[in-house]
Amino acid sequence: MTLIDEEGAWFAALADRQKLRFLSVLGHELTVVGRNSYRPQTEELDKPAQLRRVNEVQHRVLACLAQLLAGTCAPSFQRSIAEVVLQQSDAELRQLMAYAWSFAKERLA
Repeated sequence: MTLIDEEGAWFAALADRQKLRFLSVLGHELTVVGRNSYRPQTEELDKPAQLRRVNEVQHRVLACLAQLLAGTCAPSFQRSIAEVVLQQSDAELRQLMAYAWSFAKERLA
């Protein structure tokens, strides 16, 4: 089992209330990750592709949150959130996403 599989299983095993808290904190942290793409003190982007990827990840994270609130979130989708967040081809983005995941996880403790 890979680390991503372990994290997906960890998330899926949480109580619903913990899943909701985790996803809400993770969603917030993803906005911080997105800021890495900004050109400081301007309205410009230095890394538009990175911001686009963060947005796609955040879309999946918030979809999972919405489905959990509605009681319709499949366990397989829940497990896939770890892969969506943690499996990044860009090394810088992978590190930022891993930090966001860890930060959200620590908030459950």
